[in-house]
Amino acid sequence: MNPIESPPCVSGFRLGNIFIEDKFIILFGSCMGVFAVGVNDTATGANLPSIQEYYHLPYAVVSLVFLAGFGGYLISCVLNSMLQSAIGTRGVLLMAGFWYASGSLLIAFAPPFPAVIAGLVLMGLGGGFYDTCLTSVVSHFESTKLMNVFYSFFGFGSLLSPFIIGALAKAGISWNVFYWIPFSLSVSIIIGHFFLFKNYKAPSEDGSTEHQGLHEKFRKMMRMQIIWIGVPLTILGFAINNILGNWLTSYLIEVKGSGSDVSRYQLSVYWAGLTFGRVFFSLPFIYVSERIGNTLLLVTLAGAITIFWTMHLTPLDWIMVGSAGFCLGPNTPGIISIVSARVPPSLRGIVISVVIGCGLIGATLGPLIFGVVAGKVGLKILPPVAIGLACLSGLIFWLVPPREKRD
Repeated sequence: MNPIESPPCVSGFRLGNIFIEDKFIILFGSCMGVFAVGVNDTATGANLPSIQEYYHLPYAVVSLVFLAGFGGYLISCVLNSMLQSAIGTRGVLLMAGFWYASGSLLIAFAPPFPAVIAGLVLMGLGGGFYDTCLTSVVSHFESTKLMNVFYSFFGFGSLLSPFIIGALAKAGISWNVFYWIPFSLSVSIIIGHFFLFKNYKAPSEDGSTEHQGLHEKFRKMMRMQIIWIGVPLTILGFAINNILGNWLTSYLIEVKGSGSDVSRYQLSVYWAGLTFGRVFFSLPFIYVSERIGNTLLLVTLAGAITIFWTMHLTPLDWIMVGSAGFCLGPNTPGIISIVSARVPPSLRGIVISVVIGCGLIGATLGPLIFGVVAGKVGLKILPPVAIGLACLSGLIFWLVPPREKRD
């Protein structure tokens, strides 16, 4: 019997004449957490011009905000698999909510810049636990479409932040007021996870694998070819998304001449496109082949950014920004599904933690290095950098090994 079709401990419930299956209850709880991750993911980039102005910082210094998020995220990815085995999935999620809420509450008071960095570390810590823990939960469903649904909620959260921050900027409200929203959100999610994951136990936590040492799991993982393909794909995918998501607002203001509020709305269009892309490709009648499909999406992404870069028509900017997001949307859930489909359930937790943790190299060093270089040569290099990374990722997809039959 497939353990994903009948999750081990969590029972479904009946609502009138409708019986809601176990996996959809867990999927709902997972979507709650990744929604919060998305809210934080774009908030930093959307608030970047305001933070830079408020603290009077150059590009090189303000880029440290990306390193702060990386620090917290990296710690959580390293510890996630071990903590899931020690305190269970619900324990990890409740801890994630605590750190996320603490960080957002700290930043909400607009403390000195070093304290803002500390707050971002805490939010990154909580977000990292949410991301890695919940991605491993959804990966047990062995469904690319459910993975797309899951990451669609990341997109919904990412879409929300620039829109709210743009509205606050237009109203002249201080940037730090926004962080009361993720604080309130995290409190609600903590309550939801307390009940939804009360009896949840991942398939990899069953008796046949619980005594397998972490070192043995890591050794087996390192012998898998898909790891050496999935890691660079994840690094590149995270890098493209985070460079665009965090620097697009500044690029639109300084290079394209958009207003401070309009640029945030344009960033929201990017995230709307990304979210719609994930929703669209999760539909039951839509299928993307692992090599050709993902490569075509990346080539189309490069084409959209090229038009955005070379043409100077405002309506076209909006369309191409949304198109770029649409093409990039299924990239991350597709990579995670490709990797998780090629590893046994007992190794999925540690594999997902390692893959996402390595992806953080791109998610952090991408915008950080870009910020340092942009401080020297200007933000005009944003489109060609994104195009180059997309083309490189498209080439690596052709190295993905075929699936092997396994028990």
